[in-house]
Amino acid sequence: MSAKPVRLSDLLRASAPRGAPVELLLDSWSEVEDAVLRDSGDAQADFAEASAALPSIAGAIADRRSLAAAVLSSRGQICFADPAYRALFRDTGDLRPLLKRALRDGPVVSLVEGASGAAFTAWIGDAAAAARWPLGPEAAQALSAGAERLAVVVSAPSRSSDLARRAARALDLTALEARLAEALLFAPNLDVAAAAAGVGRETARDALRRINAKAGVRRTPELVARLIGVMCEVQGEEGGDAEVAEIAFGLTPAEARVTAQVARGATAPEAAQTLGVSAATVRTHIKSSLAKTGAKGTKDLARLLAEARELLALADAAEPVFGEEEGGGRLRVVEALDGARHIGLIDYGPYDGEAVFVFHGAAAGRRLPEGFRRSLTAAGLRPIVVQRPGFGLSDPSVADYAATGAADMAAVVERLRLRQAHMLARDTGIPVALEFARRHPDLLGHAVLLNPHAPRMLDEPRDNFVSSVQRHLLRNPDLVVTFAEFLRRQATTQLLDRILDRAFCQVPIDAEALTDPEVRSFLIRDIQALCARSVWGFAAEHGCYANGWEPPGDIPSGGRWTLAISSELTGDFQQDWLGIPNLRRVSVEGAGFLPQFTHPDALAALFSPAA
Repeated sequence: MSAKPVRLSDLLRASAPRGAPVELLLDSWSEVEDAVLRDSGDAQADFAEASAALPSIAGAIADRRSLAAAVLSSRGQICFADPAYRALFRDTGDLRPLLKRALRDGPVVSLVEGASGAAFTAWIGDAAAAARWPLGPEAAQALSAGAERLAVVVSAPSRSSDLARRAARALDLTALEARLAEALLFAPNLDVAAAAAGVGRETARDALRRINAKAGVRRTPELVARLIGVMCEVQGEEGGDAEVAEIAFGLTPAEARVTAQVARGATAPEAAQTLGVSAATVRTHIKSSLAKTGAKGTKDLARLLAEARELLALADAAEPVFGEEEGGGRLRVVEALDGARHIGLIDYGPYDGEAVFVFHGAAAGRRLPEGFRRSLTAAGLRPIVVQRPGFGLSDPSVADYAATGAADMAAVVERLRLRQAHMLARDTGIPVALEFARRHPDLLGHAVLLNPHAPRMLDEPRDNFVSSVQRHLLRNPDLVVTFAEFLRRQATTQLLDRILDRAFCQVPIDAEALTDPEVRSFLIRDIQALCARSVWGFAAEHGCYANGWEPPGDIPSGGRWTLAISSELTGDFQQDWLGIPNLRRVSVEGAGFLPQFTHPDALAALFSPAA
C-alpha cells in the first residue's frame, strides 16, 4: 500500500514551530517539489496562508541618521540618549504617560512633541520589546542597568542635513533649490522658507516650480513626502498610509483616509471626489487631523505621515537593521518620459566615462561591489545601475513590464543627457534588455548578456537548487506572486545566510567567495534593500517568464552583442533562442553565479574595443 501524499499545508505547519517556513525549502525541497507538482492551486492557497501569519517585512533597513534613540526611566529620566535625541528633546517629562502606557500595555507608537514644537513619531517599548532593535551597546547597557527602563526610537529624517543633501543630489537640485527644499520641510509657508534659504519670495517661487518639476510632483505636501521617501528610501508602502495614520496619529478611519489623500498632494475637492464625500467633509477632517497631530498644515502632515510610515515599517519588521548607506555612487530619482512614474538609479561616474547600464539581478545587485566598480571605471566606463520597475525606488509598472523597463532605460539616457549607453544585462533582466534593444537601437552601444535566463518554453540547462525553485515556483503563473511575497516576508539575515549557502555551495569559487564576511554582508543587505519595499519588481520579472515571455524576433542587426557564460555553471547553454544577429559567445573561465565578486576584471574586459 503506497504512502499517502503529503500536502504542502501540512509541511508548512510542521515547519512553523522550528522557525521560518521558508526553511522548509532548504531542508525538504524534494517533498515541497512533489506537493507543488501535484496541485499548484492548493500550493498557492497554502503559501498565501503561511505569508499572512508572517511579519509584513522581514529585514527592514533604516539609515541611522534618520532616527533618534534614547533609554528613559518610567519617570522620564534620561539614562542614555544619542546626540540626535538630545537635540530634539530637551525635556522628557511630557513622555511619562506614554512610558507608563508602554510598561502596562506593551510597545506604543505615538506622536511626541520636540523642543521646537514640531511633532514626530516615536516607538516606545520595554527592554524585552527593544531587544530586537539594534540600538548599540551603550543603549543596551542602559536598558539592562535598572528596572522599568524603556527604549524610545524617533523617526526624524527631516532633521538630518546629511539626508536632506542626499535627497537634493538624488533629485538633481541646484544649491539654491536644495536650501529651499530643506527649509520647506519645517517652514510653515514659502515666505519663511525663502527667508531661511536666504532668497526673496519671487526667487523662491521660481525655485519651487523647478523643484516640483524635478521631483515630479504638483504641490508642496507631495514634494515633502517625496523628499522624505528619498532620504530614507522608505520601505513602508504608500497604499497603507491610511492605516499608518490611524495607528500612529490616533485618527478615525475617515480622518485617516483624508489625511492619506492630502499628504499625496490632493486638494480638498480632489480628495472628496476620490473618497466619495463632500469637500466640506474633507475640510472638516483635515482640520481635525491637524488638531490631533499638532501639524502646522497639510505639508507638515505629509512629513509626519512619511516619517511614521518608515518607523512603522521598522517596528513591524522581523529584523530592523540600522546603518548608513555604503558602496559609493550617487543615488538619483528621475521621471519617466511620460511623467507618470519615477525611476531610481545609482550613478557611479566618472561623468566623462562611457555609460554602461549594469543590470541588477532578480534579488541582488542594487549596488556594485567596490572591486567591480574599480574594474569598470579603470576600463573607461561609467557604471549606472538602473532599478527596474518595482525594484528599490522605481515605481512598479502598470502595463507591459518589459516595455516599461525599456522605456525607463531610454528615459535615463535622456535625463542624464547621454548619447547612448552600453549594457551588461544578466539573469532575469533579459526581457527588459532585449526590449530596449528592439525599441531603442540608436541608444544602445555594446550589449553584453551574462548568464541569461531562457524562456519558459525551453528546458533550463542548469540543474541546481535555484534553477529548480525557479522552474517549479517562480515560473508557475499561478504561484509567482504568492510565492514571491512568501519569500520577501522572511528575508532576515539568518535566513538569507542559509539561502546563500544553499544557492551557491555547488560552485566552489562562489562558496569560497562567501567565506568572506564582507561579501556575505554586502549580498544580504543588497537583497533586503532591493526587495524589502515590495514584491512587485521581483514578481513582475518572474511573471514575464511564468506567463510565456518569448524573445522579440525583430532586434535590428548591426549592433555589437556578446553572450558571456560562466564556465562553472552546469548545463549546455543554447543561444539560438536569443535571435540576435552576429552574437559573439565567450566563456568567463572559472566563474560561477557571482562573477561580479570573483571575476570583475574579466567582466570589464568584455567591453574592450579589442574584445
